[in-house]
Amino acid sequence: MDSGLPSGRRVHIAPLGYERDRVVDPVRTEAADVVYLLVDDPARTAADYGDVDDDADWSSPDTESVSWETATAYQRAVREELGAYCDARGLPVDIHNVYDVMGVTTTVAATHADDQVFVNISSGTKVAAVGAAIACMTTAALPYSVEPERYGHDVGADPLSEGVASIDRVPDYPIEAPTREQVHIMGYLYEQTVENPYTLNKRSLIQRANDYGLPFLANYSTESRQSEYRRLDTAIVDPLVAKGYLRLEPAGKQKNVVLTETGISVYRAFRHKVRVE
Repeated sequence: MDSGLPSGRRVHIAPLGYERDRVVDPVRTEAADVVYLLVDDPARTAADYGDVDDDADWSSPDTESVSWETATAYQRAVREELGAYCDARGLPVDIHNVYDVMGVTTTVAATHADDQVFVNISSGTKVAAVGAAIACMTTAALPYSVEPERYGHDVGADPLSEGVASIDRVPDYPIEAPTREQVHIMGYLYEQTVENPYTLNKRSLIQRANDYGLPFLANYSTESRQSEYRRLDTAIVDPLVAKGYLRLEPAGKQKNVVLTETGISVYRAFRHKVRVE
């Protein structure tokens, strides 16, 4: 798998499903420097989606914030085996939630912006594969798929497959992620209307944008109020409403701006792009 990228550490991200060879062999064959295993955490909640602990201690499985005790014996063995090849790191994730997998993957990719990041989209659940693939479309990470030589049966006792027949690059079709400004405003809405019982209208969002110097307003210093509303709609509200991330709800003579359930999930997946204070 020639990445065609500048030199840098080779970082692999792999959702850990019921696999061994499809996880371990690419890491070893491609001489990875770092590998992140996305490990299913039964205690993971929606509020955790997309979060990655930057201060985690990855010196051993025992110090990681991963529920290894709920993993299978061969899943734990994968972590130990990879630790002998490279810097192996376990990350908790809801492997059955596309937004959590996408958010954790994009966050790790952003952390390693100066490295070569590869994502195994064939080592976890089908939902994890979708989340990992979307993450690659919104970052510079490169997806790959691993075709097994044969399949096992009882995944509670043995890995699903054995051996590796080939490691194939998956075409990467870019899609447009929310801009940093959009994520900032989504984060403000999340903080005020999801975590707290407040409502926000467009005027509140304009005030927030002015307070934080967001470029869609800050770059135009002599704006009238009408122009501010127009620029808010053009840069933030209209595109996010069109994508189904926001909706407008009548409130007297005004309209409140509301994050949809999809918008909440997308914000959690991309909140690493901005820190809302």
